Amino acid sequence: MTDHIVPPIGMRMVKSAAAVLICLLISMAVDREDMRIYSSIAALLCVQPYAEDTRRMAVQRTVGTAIGSVFGIATLLLEMVLDIRGTLTGYILIAAVTVPALWISVALKAANAAALSGIVFLSITVTHVTDASPWIFAWYRASETLVGIVVGIAVNAFQLPRRKRRDTLFVSGLDGLLLTDQETLTPYSLVRLNRMLDDGMQFTLSTMRTPASVRETTRDLRFRLPIIVMDGAALYDVGQKRYLHTCVLPKELALRCEAVFQAQGVHCFLNGVLDDNLMIYYGEFHHETERAIFEKLRTSPYRNYVSRRYFKDCPIVYLMGIDLTERMQALYDALGAAGLLDQVKVRFYPSTQYPGYSYLKLYERSASREAMLERLKQSLGIRKSVVLTTREGCGDVVVRGGVNQAVKRLERLYEPYIWERR
Repeated sequence: MTDHIVPPIGMRMVKSAAAVLICLLISMAVDREDMRIYSSIAALLCVQPYAEDTRRMAVQRTVGTAIGSVFGIATLLLEMVLDIRGTLTGYILIAAVTVPALWISVALKAANAAALSGIVFLSITVTHVTDASPWIFAWYRASETLVGIVVGIAVNAFQLPRRKRRDTLFVSGLDGLLLTDQETLTPYSLVRLNRMLDDGMQFTLSTMRTPASVRETTRDLRFRLPIIVMDGAALYDVGQKRYLHTCVLPKELALRCEAVFQAQGVHCFLNGVLDDNLMIYYGEFHHETERAIFEKLRTSPYRNYVSRRYFKDCPIVYLMGIDLTERMQALYDALGAAGLLDQVKVRFYPSTQYPGYSYLKLYERSASREAMLERLKQSLGIRKSVVLTTREGCGDVVVRGGVNQAVKRLERLYEPYIWERR
């Protein structure tokens, strides 16, 4: 059973509370009691996770306020002319006019404005319907809403002075750092990472996963830089969907290793890259765990599973097998006896999803995350890097304490307050 992740109190919540407080203080200062609710609602709606969302929301809320005000004034005037204010007929008229007041927002491609246009419209036509001057009342409602919009934008844009370390490449893994047990990013991590990426943070991932797995688990992250995948055997550009560099196993060596797999009765997946596509060649499955992995992943649009009988000359990046741990240990020993372990890079580790089973992966000997990171830094013209890790001695910064902690640490590293020492 996985632990329940308690969502942290995010900055958006804090800023929302601050925006509401400012609106309440303004209403006290101008002695306008009704301003408290209308300005606070507008401010809450305008505090958004991303700056572009705030700007878009502010424009749409302004449009909604204008639409609601125009329809509200028109409805009040019609009620005055017909002398039906506060009557059943007047209420039917208000309900009927609600439809075009909402429809026009959608027609103007400002669907997010519809809710606020309805709020403003109803606040003008329903609240204090017997007030003497509809013009003054409509102006109050519109101005109060606009105050809330301005406060929301201002609070959302406010930041304490920070230094931005845009000359440093920040590197993080996925498992144990960013992903939950369900292999997803928390909403907090997604929003905070995207905000820093939009702000110009140089950020990449370094992982044992394939590009297919990374794209599936981080599909909403706004990557700009290539990512280090397959435990350093490949450098992949997510935006262009291209492999920029791969460490390929010599064909003869790959086939010799595969022959040992067969001799030990262990099925082997050949993972290769052909024309920027991930090709996974498979043979006859030996147990249900292999088949379960195959059935789970084969429908992915980012993977291409191909029967082994069609394998020809696809460059092989790594070999992978999964079986009972004792069988994989026997395979490892057989590879050593054949003199192959000195010619390849080996990753032998237990499966967390299938207890009692272990993975064994073979890569080209020179493949490493450190070497691929240096290649990436050189291509970007960046000299400094900070690697986040969960293990001592495997990076620059060790992160403990849950999936959100890595992002919090990244924030402190990327944009420290100006009074903090380097």
